[in-house]
Amino acid sequence: MRKNKKINLSAIIIDGKNKLDSAGIHPAEREAAWLMEFILSKKNVASNTQITENQKNKFFQLIDKRAAHYPLQYLIGNVDFFDTEIQLTTNVLIPRPETEEMVEIACNLLKNIPGEIICADLGTGSGCIPISLAKKLKNSNWFACDASEAALQVAKNNADKNFVSDKIEFFHGNWFDAFPKNFRFDFIITNPPYVIEGEKLQHELDYEPSSALFSGKDGLDDYRVIISNLSARMNPGGVFLGEFGDGQALALLKIAKENNFENVEIIKDLSGRERFIKILNHG
Repeated sequence: MRKNKKINLSAIIIDGKNKLDSAGIHPAEREAAWLMEFILSKKNVASNTQITENQKNKFFQLIDKRAAHYPLQYLIGNVDFFDTEIQLTTNVLIPRPETEEMVEIACNLLKNIPGEIICADLGTGSGCIPISLAKKLKNSNWFACDASEAALQVAKNNADKNFVSDKIEFFHGNWFDAFPKNFRFDFIITNPPYVIEGEKLQHELDYEPSSALFSGKDGLDDYRVIISNLSARMNPGGVFLGEFGDGQALALLKIAKENNFENVEIIKDLSGRERFIKILNHG
């Protein structure tokens, strides 16, 4: 009968918050509350809510995992991305706020274009980029690829849950090799791996797929492949937009120049860091 004993919520969340605080997880109180909301399947839980012993045990199991720096988004199983709920597994990278910024830039670039827009997302992962843009841009049609079949299954499930399966076709393979050779696009977007091989990252990233993070000695091996194929895959007047890391702007500009692209722009994120590259194809 002890398993059905009712327990006051507030004290439990405080205990959870203290465990997270001790592990250096912040904001500890907010994360403890999110995990409790997940356990109870409701938001904005009242402080006088009573929970069962079983719910308390589940809560502390999650707290212990989070205290070991297991990502919160994997524990909860989803993330809000550009007004879209995206479900996650450890087979896909967790979408970041910077990628949301890139999606907003894309939305602003494309929203006033009349007629059908043929778009590609390279290395789609969870599918967050084409799904959120397909919802916003009704005249966009998407072709998305990933080298991971497990990631593609997550992306397909997310497209189904967001009712845009008819707007996105998924392909298995590396970058442009995933698509038929005659495919050309008006718009291409990517958040490829761009971390330097062997670079020490925060603990949470140890749980994310390394194939979606690392890309050679300078972090730009995948960008070299992508940019070298852009001319053959972009329609005249087409636009390419990609996300990259700190200190990589000059090297990317050089790669673009080596591939005969002259109309290239580096765009800063909201924190003022050089974060995105835009390439126009005058074809």
